[in-house]
Amino acid sequence: MTAARHAAIPRRVLVARGAALLLVLGRGAASLAGHAAVGAVRRDFPARRDQWLVELTTRLGPAFIKAAQLLATRADVLPPRVCAALGRLHDQVRPVTLGAGAGAGETELAGFVLERGADGSAHPVAAGSIACVYRATAADGRTVAVKLRRPGVARQLTADLELMRCATRLAARLPQLRDVPAVAIVDQMATAIRSQLDFPREAGLLREFRANLAEEAGLRVPAVRPELGGDGVLVMEFVEGLRRREAGELPAEVRERAVLTTLRGIYRMLFIDGLVHCDLHPGNLYFQPDGEVVLVDAGFTVRLDQQTRQRFAGFFLRMTLGDGEGCADVVLSTATFGPRPDKEGFTRELAALVRANSGLAAQDFDLVSFATSLFDIQRRHGLYAAPEFVFPLLSLLVLEGTVRAFAPQVDFQREAGPYVGKALFGDHFTPYPVEPGVRR
Repeated sequence: MTAARHAAIPRRVLVARGAALLLVLGRGAASLAGHAAVGAVRRDFPARRDQWLVELTTRLGPAFIKAAQLLATRADVLPPRVCAALGRLHDQVRPVTLGAGAGAGETELAGFVLERGADGSAHPVAAGSIACVYRATAADGRTVAVKLRRPGVARQLTADLELMRCATRLAARLPQLRDVPAVAIVDQMATAIRSQLDFPREAGLLREFRANLAEEAGLRVPAVRPELGGDGVLVMEFVEGLRRREAGELPAEVRERAVLTTLRGIYRMLFIDGLVHCDLHPGNLYFQPDGEVVLVDAGFTVRLDQQTRQRFAGFFLRMTLGDGEGCADVVLSTATFGPRPDKEGFTRELAALVRANSGLAAQDFDLVSFATSLFDIQRRHGLYAAPEFVFPLLSLLVLEGTVRAFAPQVDFQREAGPYVGKALFGDHFTPYPVEPGVRR
């Protein structure tokens, strides 16, 4: 049985965990009051409040960290400032160091031995809220990357998600939240978070990504070693030199090649294959000095059916053509509605937004601002984006910061053209020949 299907948490455990969370929240409230007092004097309260939110979420535990990371993408529900603050949680996760002898028997029986430092401890090469990755040596002598679930995280996460759901159902009765599909959003998040506990599932997804993306030159997904993995353990080939690099560390031509490779990979996911990696932040996407791109960690992945892919492709094509009314039609066909939706007002404002962004040079088109405005228009007119529409856009939003930092001249829309065409018109679609990658 995988961690994603653990038995229900006993009531007494939920009560104890709820009390612990209330204590953390109480201390957090007192801390916020202190920040408010100091911030009023120094006039920096918004920055202090954002940092407080990140610290409080971290103290609440992995379920809340994961939920916050997902909420950071829901600009249709939360203000952009809050989304930006929660987005910092990708980088603020404490690693788990395995002390001398810790986990040794279990890992040796599994067919690999963790590499340990002079102090006898195994130090992770990467850390997430659910698992950490360690370097190890397999029985055949090959170096492997071993992803180990954090001790006790499955049980704690399951309890926290149940408490989160109960709290949301109560909060949804408040007048301020009656028009927001809060329960549905939390249920969607809980499903996405639970799936990240299922390492056999992730191993299968990584193998599928590796096969799907084999046609995209320069894009690498590490091979999985399924015979060495299991519940709570995922073993892959170890790729040397993976680390976050600043744009200035790579020559311009290498940066551009890596960005183009990444964009073509994500467009294949979105419009052709339908298996979409939604978490391509710099901790899961690495640019190597030779321009190769390495993609890891498929925990947050969604699968889009053909109809959804075609709808998203249709939205992308209409946006490129400046057809705002057509974009509105696509969104309306996928959205859920509050009690008093204003579809005409939504169509009018979205059409104006699309026209304002149509024809902009690549470096002038800001996808984050466009998406934020789109979600704001939806929210003000009583519409809420369906998950199958948000997740594809999310994959691009997470990626855009990297693209802008490494190759701002690359044309998002032009690179999408061949993939959008195939999604809408089939394999016989032949795009007009254009200079690749850059709009002059």
